[in-house]
Amino acid sequence: MLTRMYIPVHFKINYPVEIRSFVRAQPFGMLLTNGVEVPEVTHLPMQLKSDDGHNDAISFHMAKANPHYKSIVDGEKSVAVFRGVHGYISPRWYEAKDNVPTWNYIVVHAVGVLRKIEKKDELIKLVDSLSAEHEASADIPWKADWSDSKINNFLNAITGFEMRILNWEEKKKHSKNKSEFDQAILKKNLEQSEEEDYLHLAQQMKTGRN
Repeated sequence: MLTRMYIPVHFKINYPVEIRSFVRAQPFGMLLTNGVEVPEVTHLPMQLKSDDGHNDAISFHMAKANPHYKSIVDGEKSVAVFRGVHGYISPRWYEAKDNVPTWNYIVVHAVGVLRKIEKKDELIKLVDSLSAEHEASADIPWKADWSDSKINNFLNAITGFEMRILNWEEKKKHSKNKSEFDQAILKKNLEQSEEEDYLHLAQQMKTGRN
C-alpha cells in the first residue's frame, strides 16, 4: 500500500454510502503513484462507479504528453485523493480555554489497482460517460461528435484508466472530539462568518452531510 492515513476514531467515516457520495460531489481528484525518486502526482477529473455488488472503480484519462502516464503499468497500485471544503478553526470559537488552533476538513483516499484503457471504443465510452455526468444539468448537454476529425483526433492524445478500488481511507475532521457544547458554539461562530467555506463547514456540522 502506498499510503496510510492517520484517522483517529472520532474522525472516521463509517458509512460507505457517505464515502461514495462525497467522492461524487468532489470529483476532481489527485492521482499518486510511486515514482523513482518521489511520488508521481497528477490532478484529474474522476468518475466513481459502483456495481450491484458494491464493487467500486474510478475512471479518468490522462494526456500522453504527461510523463506520469509513461511511468504507469497495468496492475500498479495507486492512490486517488479527494478533498472537500476546509478551514482554520480558532481556539477563540470554543467555550473551553484549553484548546489550540486546528483545521477542519474532509478527505478521502481511494487505494486501488490501475488498468490502462487504450481500445478506442472503450476510451470513447469513458470520455462520453465523464462528460455526460457534468453536462447533466445543462438545458442542451454537450456531447462529443466523434465523426468530427478534430474531436476524434483528441483520442490519440490521451489514455484512459480504470482504478479498481481495494479499500477506502476516509477522515471527517469536524471537531467531533469536542463536547457537544463546544461543537454548538463552533458551529455558531462558523455560521456568523462571511466566508463561504466556513458557512459550508457549519452546514456540514449541522446536517452531518458532505
